[in-house]
Amino acid sequence: MSTTEVEQGIRYTPPNVRSWRDEGRFLIPGVSYRGNRIDCLLFEEMTPPMSQDNLIEFYEREKQAGNPLPTDAPLIWAIATRAYELRDENSEEGGRLQSFFRKDIRRYPNTLTRIHYSPGDDSILHNVGTSEEYTSKGRVVGPDNWVDNIPDKDILERVLGTQDVEQINAVSQHINGTNAYIRRLNSKPKQLDKRVARFSAYDDRLVLGCGRGALGGYPAFRVLKIE
Repeated sequence: MSTTEVEQGIRYTPPNVRSWRDEGRFLIPGVSYRGNRIDCLLFEEMTPPMSQDNLIEFYEREKQAGNPLPTDAPLIWAIATRAYELRDENSEEGGRLQSFFRKDIRRYPNTLTRIHYSPGDDSILHNVGTSEEYTSKGRVVGPDNWVDNIPDKDILERVLGTQDVEQINAVSQHINGTNAYIRRLNSKPKQLDKRVARFSAYDDRLVLGCGRGALGGYPAFRVLKIE
C-alpha cells in the first residue's frame, strides 16, 4: 500500500453484492495489533448470530476459503482505536465508520476472546480454538466499574491490548458518546468457569463484558488483514 493511500485515511467501498468481495467495507490503514502495524478491511455485514463455539467453526471454514473472518477483542478494539485516530483524515468516510460502530456495537458483538476464570491464575485466550490462538495469564476477577476507576488497569492490556484509559475513553466517546465500563466475575470461582469477552453499548456506557456465558448467540464483526 502506498504512502498516498495511507494518507487518505479511512476509505469506504459501497456494496455491489455478487460475492463478499463486493460487500460494503471499510479500509483502515495502520492498525496497531500485537506490536505490528497492519491494514484491515472491516466488512459492513456481521456474521449470523451464533455461540462462540460455532464462531470458532465458522472461522476455520471461512479461513480455508480465504473469506473475511471473526476475530478477537484486541483487534476489534485496535480497529476502533485507529478509526478514532484517523477521524479527521477523511471526515466523510470516518463519520460513516463511526456510525457503523455506533449502531453495531449495540448488537452485543461476539468475539473470539475467551476468559478462563479459575481458582488459580486466570487465562485470556484470544482467537480461541483457532490456528491463531494466543494466551495471556493474570488475574481478571475484580469489581465492575468505569475503566478509569478500576485499580487493576493491567487487565485492560490483557483483554483489549491497551491499558491507556484516557485513549480507551476517547474511543468510547467517539463510538458511543460515553465512557467505557468493565463487567467481569467479581470473585474467584471454586472451579474453572469459561466466559466470553463481548462488547455492548447503552445510553450511559460502552461495556467491555468479560463475564458473559459462552452459549449465547450473537453476531461478530468480520475482518480481513491485508498482507
